Amino acid sequence: MNQDLINLLLLEIKSKNQISELEDEYILNKLNSYFLTNGNIRKKLELEYIEKKEKILKSKNFKEIVKIIRKDIGIVYGSFLTSDFTKKEKLLENTKSKEEILELLKLHKSTRERVNYYEEIYAQIFAWYMPKQGICDLACGLNPISYVIFESKFKKNFSFFTSDLNPKDMNYLNSFFKKFKLNGVAKSYDITLLNFLEDENFKTCDLVFLFKALDSFESAKKNISKEILEKLPQKHIVVSFPTKSLVSKEEFKIEKRNWLFNFIEKKGWNYEQFEVENEIFLLISKNS
Repeated sequence: MNQDLINLLLLEIKSKNQISELEDEYILNKLNSYFLTNGNIRKKLELEYIEKKEKILKSKNFKEIVKIIRKDIGIVYGSFLTSDFTKKEKLLENTKSKEEILELLKLHKSTRERVNYYEEIYAQIFAWYMPKQGICDLACGLNPISYVIFESKFKKNFSFFTSDLNPKDMNYLNSFFKKFKLNGVAKSYDITLLNFLEDENFKTCDLVFLFKALDSFESAKKNISKEILEKLPQKHIVVSFPTKSLVSKEEFKIEKRNWLFNFIEKKGWNYEQFEVENEIFLLISKNS
């Protein structure tokens, strides 16, 4: 496909603030996947570009592709951000107390929903399995900010490896770790590509968090969640799902998760579960 046309699509997709800091490679992969299954639209757009050049931005096909890719990215990333998310650097600069840390957690929709339940959540998880080496938090959002809560509660010198899509967000978490003297590192990965598996920081962890992540993974690539779970070398994994939609507040039926329960049973793994408001947690133990 014409590189100038690709560059115009990339610039237009990234002109939206919540997407602007994402890696070009991630967005280009989304575009390539779309054009692989929509070759007729790609050909139409290429012919339009030959005729219109920069005026292609007003094309119906061009606008539709931008809309589709932005929506796709929004399911995985943008839909979880609050309107105050851009204020996080300034808020971190002024944050000193535990109460102020809780305010940081409210900048992301997922952590905002569980902000009153963290002590209960971590108490349940660590009663089930207390990590010996480190915790890996994949598709982490701002969840690593909550680590301050259980660092003092459990008096353990945990190490942390955390990862999500946006490099700028990961830099922010690294600043948080440094400020509060946590032994953590945050790196940007598209988890669905599985390249995080080779990261040395990841390899030192013996407990994995996948909080509210699998639905987004599945929207990006069907059955990728099973592949991720299967390829994780860690024996202890915590998966969570929302029990209702963040947007519509419609409740999800438990049958929506049957694919995971069936997969766990097929693999012969064990699991326990518990629930807090709006979120269900599965504590998965792989057989040695």
